[in-house]
Amino acid sequence: MARLFPDSEKQRIIFTSNAEQYFYDLCKEQLSDEWRVYFSCTLSAMEQGEGLKDNEVDFVLYHPHWGVIVVEVKGGRIKHETETGKFFSINRHNETFEIKNPFQQVLVWKSRFLRFLRRENVKVPVSHAVCLPAVAEEEFPQSASVEKTIILGRSRLKTLEHSLKDLVKRCQPEVYLKFEDVAQALDIALIGSSFTSRLYIRDYIDSHELRVKDIEVIHETLITPIAGASRLGIEGEAGTGKTMLALLLARTFRDQGKAVLLLSSNGLLNLFLKQESGPKVDVATYGELASSFGIDLMEPVQDYAGTKDDWIQYEGPDRLRRKIKESGKRYHVILCDEAQDVQPFWWEAIQELLVGKNAEGKTEGDASNEEGRFYVFFDRSQGVFGSGGREKSFVPEESLPIPPPYFPLVHNYRTTREIAIFSRAFRTGTAILKSHCGRLGYVPEILIYDDAIDCERVLGRLLRKLIREEGLGTDEVTILSARNPKGAESVLFEKDTVANFPLHILNYDKKKSWLEARAPRGKISVSTIARFKGLEAPVAILMNLSEYHLPLDNPIMSSLVYVAATRAKHMLYVLIQKNDPKLAVLQKALKEIQTTGFMVLEGSNADFEFSGTVAHYNPERVGWLSVDDPAFQKGNIIFFPHDVKKAGIAVLKVGMKLKFRPRVEGLATIACDLREAKK
Repeated sequence: MARLFPDSEKQRIIFTSNAEQYFYDLCKEQLSDEWRVYFSCTLSAMEQGEGLKDNEVDFVLYHPHWGVIVVEVKGGRIKHETETGKFFSINRHNETFEIKNPFQQVLVWKSRFLRFLRRENVKVPVSHAVCLPAVAEEEFPQSASVEKTIILGRSRLKTLEHSLKDLVKRCQPEVYLKFEDVAQALDIALIGSSFTSRLYIRDYIDSHELRVKDIEVIHETLITPIAGASRLGIEGEAGTGKTMLALLLARTFRDQGKAVLLLSSNGLLNLFLKQESGPKVDVATYGELASSFGIDLMEPVQDYAGTKDDWIQYEGPDRLRRKIKESGKRYHVILCDEAQDVQPFWWEAIQELLVGKNAEGKTEGDASNEEGRFYVFFDRSQGVFGSGGREKSFVPEESLPIPPPYFPLVHNYRTTREIAIFSRAFRTGTAILKSHCGRLGYVPEILIYDDAIDCERVLGRLLRKLIREEGLGTDEVTILSARNPKGAESVLFEKDTVANFPLHILNYDKKKSWLEARAPRGKISVSTIARFKGLEAPVAILMNLSEYHLPLDNPIMSSLVYVAATRAKHMLYVLIQKNDPKLAVLQKALKEIQTTGFMVLEGSNADFEFSGTVAHYNPERVGWLSVDDPAFQKGNIIFFPHDVKKAGIAVLKVGMKLKFRPRVEGLATIACDLREAKK
């Protein structure tokens, strides 16, 4: 395997395009040990009569027998206008963008690099190439501005090492290929100038936001298998798309002419659900559902002589069940989001709303004999707000009306892998299902303050950085508070602005729409963590943790941090007081994050693609891959001979390395889309 500078297995690399990442991987997989690959090389030098000149090239390759090859990489389909000499890139949406002439770019860098080598008395042949991964070489006509010999396209990239050697033979006289090894001199010249450009949050959000939204398209494939079950529990970590899946199911059944009820525990979330579900889907919180039948499940009526606990657990739910039964109101489908927030003794009353046969065998609430469909969505780590009680974890097998097995959602589409790993340090419960996060991004940041006054200063500096320096909109930043932000114990007490940025407290009003409840233009949203459950934000700022006087090993505190952290799609900031014992726990969670691999600004085709080593393989039955990746907590995943055959892998042995994409098949996660990868 070639030596790469920088090495993605040792540090984080940022690519501006899929094409750059693709060529980097090809060099890593195909080139032999003698090759050296330098990525993103800047050349700064004084040019006679022109002063200081800077320019950058994508890759510089070196081999002690074949010399230096300078490579410029361009992705997408390429368009060239012969009349104007202009070059254009065409993306997957068929949008056209003018780009610099890659042949001219690489030639200019090569010429300047040759002058630099002469000044340093480094003698080595220098060739150049243009890599166009999406283009077939024969598509380019021979012309004065386009030399087909130096194009590395679809065909030549299949045998990259052979193609590079052939290119050098064509471009360099044989006598030039007799030179002394200059690897050390190139390391001094290029490694010092190899760099990873700063990743601006604005750029990252713009390039990855669509990949987060792809969840709706992906989840459409789950509708048929889930809708085939009349009663099903759907389990998933925060960010796996439980709410989106509930919405898609609601629309699907509504379009089939069925009466649909969509329930959740969060009023603000329900405003969003009402907007997204469209007409003819009833949306309510669990409390609103009870109120619509004249029952307050949390407060006893005045003439009730029993205790409040007895009312909540027995009398209130029983009265609600009887009211529902008398009403004749029924639904063909009930979808319960955030089911871990529901008290176990409420389920019987909720299920009374389903169409179905009564004890005498007669169908209630519907003219057909159709049985009602019932789906509950839950996360084991968020149950301290409801079923889990206030001091213990939520156990779905003990609390939910639907027994296991549960349908697993295994892909985390919302958060980056870094945020997901950080948040898992605060998950509660047993037998926790962990999702796979393919999207690399920022490492969460901990910001330390001395007191409430200093906290406001720290928060102000952060807001100025995000909005003025990083170019974020106020609508892309949400402040999540562990305490009531208006309360006297909050560092935001009596604060309407921070650093001249107006704040908007998110409150639920069922008379308002989701658009009316959101922060108006120019204001920053502020919410309690509990009120923001089920919602998400591009950038989340978690604060008032120190003002919540519970340790992080308390289930309530752990769940609050877990819920808050997983609201962030792209970046998370945590504000904490310097003497708070929670600080050490937060810093420990940060250390669990690996800062290797690569990020691609335009969104990576390698998202959710992983690699593993074959640990066991029986060509008649099954195989196992050992996966060294924090996205796979168990460290192994199953695959089948059918997929090996489909991938065209003739001989598969223990120890071989495969790349794969994890897919849900029934109730299991399986390695699919296999392809061989070099060690």
